[in-house]
Amino acid sequence: MNPMEQNMLEAQKMQAQGIKQRDIAKHFGVTERTVRNWLSEKPRARKRPERKSKLQNYKDFVSALLKENPDANGMLIYERLCTAGYKGGYTILKDFIRKERGELKRLAVIRFETEPGYQAQVDWIEFGKQTLDGNVRKLYAFVMLLGYSRYAYVRFTTDMKSPTLLACHQEAFQFFGGVPKEILYDNMKTAWYFDDGQWVTNANLFRFANEYGFIPRRCQIRRPETKGKVERFNQYVENNFFQRFCEQPLNIDELNWHVEKWMHNISAKPVSGMNETRRKRFEEEKQYLHKIPDEGYDVRAVIDLMVSRESCITYETNRYSVPPQYIGRTLTCRPGIFKRTLSVYSGKNFIREIILEDGGCRKKIMTADDRDAVKNVWAQQRRMQNLWRTPRKRSHTSAQIEVAVRSPVFYEQFLTGGRVWE
Repeated sequence: MNPMEQNMLEAQKMQAQGIKQRDIAKHFGVTERTVRNWLSEKPRARKRPERKSKLQNYKDFVSALLKENPDANGMLIYERLCTAGYKGGYTILKDFIRKERGELKRLAVIRFETEPGYQAQVDWIEFGKQTLDGNVRKLYAFVMLLGYSRYAYVRFTTDMKSPTLLACHQEAFQFFGGVPKEILYDNMKTAWYFDDGQWVTNANLFRFANEYGFIPRRCQIRRPETKGKVERFNQYVENNFFQRFCEQPLNIDELNWHVEKWMHNISAKPVSGMNETRRKRFEEEKQYLHKIPDEGYDVRAVIDLMVSRESCITYETNRYSVPPQYIGRTLTCRPGIFKRTLSVYSGKNFIREIILEDGGCRKKIMTADDRDAVKNVWAQQRRMQNLWRTPRKRSHTSAQIEVAVRSPVFYEQFLTGGRVWE
């Protein structure tokens, strides 16, 4: 306590004893005004010396854990700290965790803005099982939303597989007329997988991103608020658009037609808190989007199928004919994503596109041209078999062998053995 505070405290004691302010002033050799100030001043609380908390050296570590997972169990954190040398109690740690969680929640609700053309957010909406074209199937919606303008692309699908995800990206880029600098995803398996202690970009998405020139980003685990713009828009799609159709049989093509019309209408309405429409902000944003590559990128899955002796390939239990010159060979096939088609290739050479039947029907679909061509193949094979079974005569052996040499496909079929056309 300094001398001034000591005099102040003593003056207050003298007043309590009934001594007048004039006499107190004479005692200290000061004016009566100074004494009145001393007597009106409230006693100051004594400052306690600050003691360093045992948790002080571990606060940054705990904060990092909570940023990665705000719902992390406090007792598990306590056990990890004890292993690292923490000597404090659990109560002080629990109070700090509660304070940090409150701060994280406060920051999570603060809306952050991105630059035009910089970021898009991608997510799936799951609608569960719905009646689609008379069949009960799972229904999903792909959503890509531009961060600056809130302009969105929505596409209804029946699966969330990697080819479907990438094909939806391509349609979204065409819809926007360009590609953003980065795209934000949650921990969907088609975007990220956890390997050796770190998150790694899915190989298909990585190649696709390199092709289109954007950077895939991952939002923090269990922190959907980091892509809150698309999350809020998803709720709007579910509660505003889909409620009009959820009580009736659905058709994918009709749904996509209606959602495109719905998006056109809401884009003309002001966005809450911005006083501008999505369309107006998009007109400003689209000039900052990257150009879409001129060369197309095939995102369809690749399947190798063997051509049977009946000149058919089997896909989803159904058999489809191909030209008989490919019998015994392995062809490269790419199933369509939004249409039931199968593109067939021999190496890089396109053979044909097949319209697929419903899977599991065990049907055999053969074109008339393929049927006639296969019959000719088997007839030629029977003639070749008779050729090799007949004793060779000098008058015709060389000519017959020359025919076989000029027809290597038929000769190969004879060697592999075939059965008579049924």
